[in-house]
Amino acid sequence: MDLADALRQLAEQNLSGVAFLSAYGLTWLVCAVFWSRASQRTAAYATLFQGMVAFPIALGLSALIGAIGQSRPVPEEITQFSILVGTSQLLGLPLLIYLIIKRQYGLVPVVFATITAVHFVLYSWLYQTPLYIGMAVLIALSTTAVMGAADEANPRSGPGRVCLVTGSLLLLTAAVFAGMHLTAS
Repeated sequence: MDLADALRQLAEQNLSGVAFLSAYGLTWLVCAVFWSRASQRTAAYATLFQGMVAFPIALGLSALIGAIGQSRPVPEEITQFSILVGTSQLLGLPLLIYLIIKRQYGLVPVVFATITAVHFVLYSWLYQTPLYIGMAVLIALSTTAVMGAADEANPRSGPGRVCLVTGSLLLLTAAVFAGMHLTAS
């Protein structure tokens, strides 16, 4: 089996990452609610730590779709690469923590969304689809536009909309992948 075929099988096994896109999409939407109802500080912390909720949900969803518990169709090096890609956004944590320490709470979502977008680009190779690049570009551009157009009189509106846009794009991409894989099988 060649690498391209193995990557195609990996995409089929994982439905191109539907479980993770769905779990993180939902937590970004929950963060949008925090930004509309909680203090900026609380909302920033919720945004920063959302992965602690999303990750176990993603693993559970992965188990439900059969992506966990069976052998992976790719060489061990590709599995290691996918783990590196998945954890690459941890390098952004010091910057996010710095923003919270400096009480720049409103910047946490847009910086985190940008870090998230950058890390998704590599999934376009792993799952052999340009949709991840498209999603990453849309997240980067739309979250920047939302922050730029935010009402300065309401410092929570921009960050809340960033979370809403990011979560919506993740869920939309998950729905597209689910539809693609379900119609193909």
